[in-house]
Amino acid sequence: ETRWSSRVSRAELRSAEPVELGSRFAIVNGGTAYGVTITTYDRPSRLVFEASGNPDLTIAYTFTPTGEGTDLESDLDFRPRGVLKVLFPLLAPVIRRDVPKQYASLKALCER
Repeated sequence: ETRWSSRVSRAELRSAEPVELGSRFAIVNGGTAYGVTITTYDRPSRLVFEASGNPDLTIAYTFTPTGEGTDLESDLDFRPRGVLKVLFPLLAPVIRRDVPKQYASLKALCER
């Protein structure tokens, strides 16, 4: 993620290779540390991560082949706690606006 997401400053595999169902990572995103686990690994169509931090979050990716490549869809489920729970309704639109920019960067990386 550090190669395509401007918000991720660190991403480290914490379990043995290869990356697969149950693989664990330590990630710093926007200054917040997360413990991340792959909970669904259905190649080539679905990948789901559970992230523990604040907010906790589930990121589900669906990959669909097209005649011109692959479509990527994602579903982000944020679960803030504490004071962030009160502030999150103000932050969520900013985060969601940033997602297409980050995915464009991922697409460019994959196409290189």
